[in-house]
Amino acid sequence: MCVVSMVGDHYNEWYPNTFPNVFPKWPIDEGTRITEFVTKQEFEALKRTVEEMRELLARAIKYDEDNHEPHCEVEEKMALLRRVAEAVGISLDDVIGPKQ
Repeated sequence: MCVVSMVGDHYNEWYPNTFPNVFPKWPIDEGTRITEFVTKQEFEALKRTVEEMRELLARAIKYDEDNHEPHCEVEEKMALLRRVAEAVGISLDDVIGPKQ
């Protein structure tokens, strides 16, 4: 397993377990804002975690490239990470590429 996929798996499990009252309710549709489901403190904590995740994904990509590991992340796994990041105003496009 490539490191990028491992990091993605971690956060795909972490988000729903950490915010059980939000997931799977959010997103109801594209117009639903995550702030309708979390407090300001939870939002700020989530944003800090997304920033940390973004940094870990960037490091994982570099590690995989440096060690000639194949790109093995699955787009479905990355989709949740993108949605959560977008919900707190962070784009992952420059790290894991644009949506496919």
